[in-house]
Amino acid sequence: MSQSTAATAAAPNSDPKPDNNNRLYDPALPRDGTLLQQTLRPAPDAIALCTPHIPPSITTEPIIDVGLSLPNPNDVLLIIPTANASKTALFTSHLAATRPSHITSLTHLQIPAESGVGEQPYDSAGPRGAFNRVLGAVSALQVDPAHREALLKVRPGTVIVGAVENFVRRERGADGVVVPVDYGVVVMCRMSLASREPGPWEWRVGVSQGVTVPVEYWRAAEAFGFEDEAGTHGKVTVGEVIEANVEGVDSGNWFESLTAARVSRYDLLRGAMEGMEVPWPVATGADAPAVVV
Repeated sequence: MSQSTAATAAAPNSDPKPDNNNRLYDPALPRDGTLLQQTLRPAPDAIALCTPHIPPSITTEPIIDVGLSLPNPNDVLLIIPTANASKTALFTSHLAATRPSHITSLTHLQIPAESGVGEQPYDSAGPRGAFNRVLGAVSALQVDPAHREALLKVRPGTVIVGAVENFVRRERGADGVVVPVDYGVVVMCRMSLASREPGPWEWRVGVSQGVTVPVEYWRAAEAFGFEDEAGTHGKVTVGEVIEANVEGVDSGNWFESLTAARVSRYDLLRGAMEGMEVPWPVATGADAPAVVV
C-alpha cells in the first residue's frame, strides 16, 4: 500500500464522526464542543477519600521459594494492573524518574485486573476500584503459572503495584444541585519478598484534579443503568457517550477536547503521581546515603 493510500485509509479513524447507528447516539444531546467546555476542580483530600477503602494488611502465601538466600530488596518489580498503554507509561516513566540510587534493578509487568466497579464508577466506587485492581493483580501473580514464571525469572525482593481508576463524583453545589466531576485515583502498594516473614503492605494514595462533566452527558450515561443496586457501578462511561455524539472526541481522554486549557487526563494523573511519595524500599546499611556533617 502506498503512503498516500495508507493516509487516506486512516483518515476516518483519526477524526471520528458520530455514528447514528451507535446505541449511545442520542440526537437530543448537544454536540457542539465549543458549547460543552468544562472547568477544572481542585483535587479532594486523598487520605480522606481513600482511607475507608484501604484493605487490611494481607499475608499472602510465599510467592517465591527463596531457598537458602533471600532476594535483594533493592531489586524492584513494578506491577501495573491494566492493559492501557498510556497508564502503563505513566507509572514506568514516573518510577524511572524518581528511582533512588540504591535501587539496583527496576522492571515492570502488566497484569490486567478488573476493578469490580463497572465501566463507569461513581463516588466511593472509584477508590474502591483502584484497590480492587491491586488485589486482583497480586492474586493473579500468585495463581497464574505464566506470571509466577515471570516472577521467578526476575526474582525481585520488592514488588510495587500501581493502579489508576477514574471515576465521577456527584458533588453538590451551593444551591444543592449535583455537579458531576471526573477525578482520578492513584494507588501504589509495596510488598516485600525479601523476608521469610512478610510484613504489612505499604500504601500510598493520590487524587488528581477533576474536570466537571457535561450534565447532559452524565445523565445520559446514567440512563444506561447500573450493575449494582446502589447506583455506583455504571454500565456505560461518560466518555463513551460523549465520543458517540461529539465529533473528534476520544472516550478515554475527552478532557482534552472539552476543557479550555486542552488538558489531558493523563497530565492530571501525572500531576497526582508527582504529589505522591513512591513507596520505595528503604536504603539500609551500605545502601544508605552518606550523611554529610
